Amino acid sequence: MFATKGCTKFHGFLREAYDAGRAEPFAARFNDSSASGDREGMIKVLMDIPCVKTLIIAESYRGKDDVKAAEVYSKIGEAIAGNGVAGEQESRISVLTETLFAASVTSRLFLRALSECAQHCYDLKAFTGCLRYCECMLALPAGLYDKTGESMSDFLERRRACAYLRDECFKMLKRSSSRGRRTRRKCDQKQSSSSEDASRNGQVPARATATVPVVDGKRHPVLQSCSDAVALEFDEKRGRRLVATRNIKAGSVLIVERPFAFATNKDALDTNCSHCHVSFKSSDTVKIPCRFCRAVGFCSEKCREEAWSTYHRFECCLLDGFYENRSEETQLQVSRLLLAYRMTVIGSLSSKSRNAGSDDNVDNEIPFLDDDFLRCHDTEANEGHGSEPGISEIYRSQDYRTVLALTTHCATLDSNVNLIRAIEAVFLTKCFIFALGKMDVVCLKEAFLWLAVGMFHHLQAIQCNAYEIVENVYKETSHVWEPREIGGAIYPTVSLVNHSCYPNVVRHSYPAGTVVVRTLRFIGKGKEILDCYGPHFLSEKRLQRREHLERKYHFLCECEACMENWQYPLPETMIYKCSTCSEGIGVLPSSEKNTRYAAAVQCRRCNERIDCKKLEVQFRKSVDKRLNAISKMYEGCYAQALPQLLEHIHFIEKFFLAPNIETIKTQQCIIQCYNQFGCISQ
Repeated sequence: MFATKGCTKFHGFLREAYDAGRAEPFAARFNDSSASGDREGMIKVLMDIPCVKTLIIAESYRGKDDVKAAEVYSKIGEAIAGNGVAGEQESRISVLTETLFAASVTSRLFLRALSECAQHCYDLKAFTGCLRYCECMLALPAGLYDKTGESMSDFLERRRACAYLRDECFKMLKRSSSRGRRTRRKCDQKQSSSSEDASRNGQVPARATATVPVVDGKRHPVLQSCSDAVALEFDEKRGRRLVATRNIKAGSVLIVERPFAFATNKDALDTNCSHCHVSFKSSDTVKIPCRFCRAVGFCSEKCREEAWSTYHRFECCLLDGFYENRSEETQLQVSRLLLAYRMTVIGSLSSKSRNAGSDDNVDNEIPFLDDDFLRCHDTEANEGHGSEPGISEIYRSQDYRTVLALTTHCATLDSNVNLIRAIEAVFLTKCFIFALGKMDVVCLKEAFLWLAVGMFHHLQAIQCNAYEIVENVYKETSHVWEPREIGGAIYPTVSLVNHSCYPNVVRHSYPAGTVVVRTLRFIGKGKEILDCYGPHFLSEKRLQRREHLERKYHFLCECEACMENWQYPLPETMIYKCSTCSEGIGVLPSSEKNTRYAAAVQCRRCNERIDCKKLEVQFRKSVDKRLNAISKMYEGCYAQALPQLLEHIHFIEKFFLAPNIETIKTQQCIIQCYNQFGCISQ
């Protein structure tokens, strides 16, 4: 990605700059700035280091290769021979896709492969996929091709063919969607029956792209990504936090938020759209290449255009440098660097530069770097000044000022950690300046300083504010949806939620990186909304949890599970509680056989009488609902299982003390339902 004397890789530059920063005359100045949380001062120290001054950025990307593309395409015959009908179809589209990614967008081979992909989908009656390839063809600007050469004639001919296919696909899809109610009902019943049969045979029924839900109730007038069931408060000990403004039942949607910025993990580049992260394994998805590099793929022309206009054009010529020769151990670091880079790109450019122009000039659009905005708001973030979003003004999660208000713990971080982050910030800023230079944008030294300060802030904020983007993969042997991390993102509103080792909400990823936060159990009015940052009492002991949270997030956890030192596994016995005052009043027998219990007991605190025999009968019936819901989940009927699970957990929470094994079992089932509703891969 870059070249500098004595080293050619980022880790080499990092070592050289780190050694220089730890030595005099730079070490003392840097340590003083670090102790006071002065990001500007730390960056200025690094800018005086010789190896930083001589750092030169160079292109690092796999460009198009028409020779390679021709070689791939020439093997299409042998790739499909002897594979049967299904194998032939899969092999053909695989070769065509590889050709698309290798061929330059101006070549006739690219046009040929693209039109053949569209025709292939149409022949298979995969009309949605055909439409996406046609959209890609029709979005190509005519200015890319020589008006006097054969390429223009070929372009116009294939464009007309794709326009015809597009119209035919619209007709087919319209005809299909306009069937009578009775016909649709029969088809739905048949599909449902087929899905259930497939589930019983260990297969996961095919499913359309997940629909992003909306928040329950009204949208909050200030916290724009939240339901009005929550509010933002400030606490001297816990800082900013979200609390319930009314009683909230289990299963409620509290937050729906798009990421301010996100990054994709290397191992997900081949399996997921690099913009919306939808799985390429779905039957109706296609794979559209970037017009200039081979590193990323998109599920539609819309995703490609959005990615290009917002962030990808500033990294396209550098992206392989983020991923090349990285071990699995350092992939998290790579994702973090790319996320910080995109946060700066998105935040520091004028919004005018993100509005795509016409098809013919969108690729040549020149961005505008707002130096005054950077200087003003980076200084405010550095000094801890500025407004209080969510209290004094609307909390806009897509506003750069909101991102700059995220916690960083700059002054409390170890000086060595700050040095590493500052070196990364300078390196990434040089990359950004290089990308801007290729667009004829001149960046002055002062602008470089504020860009680096902002980049530094983001790298620190990511450590304690970034969340993973996941898709859920179905395991046939266990009938469980297991999360697979495919990237990371910044969600300014979700970052307001504090931690508990026994959380009352859970997060799930949806297309385009959108995160949905739902309640796992009842939350009373005035109670805090609590997420889990990783350590959960079900999987780790209190000491290990607290050490991890202190090391990464800089706080001593005092949640209910830590203060009472809850231990797992939990006992099978359940403790009755008074539904009026929540006082524990007795133990529910673990078995109905040979068990004696009082017909009724009286609460010592409020004198409420509890009919234990009646309550136990109700408990057994409610457990049967959970077991019935699990059966439905095995059949793939998650939407039918969820109401039973929510009804059961409401009963358990009303009559039994936490923690208890029945609540834990039910919550895990509820999470499985939510897993299947979000981003999935089959």
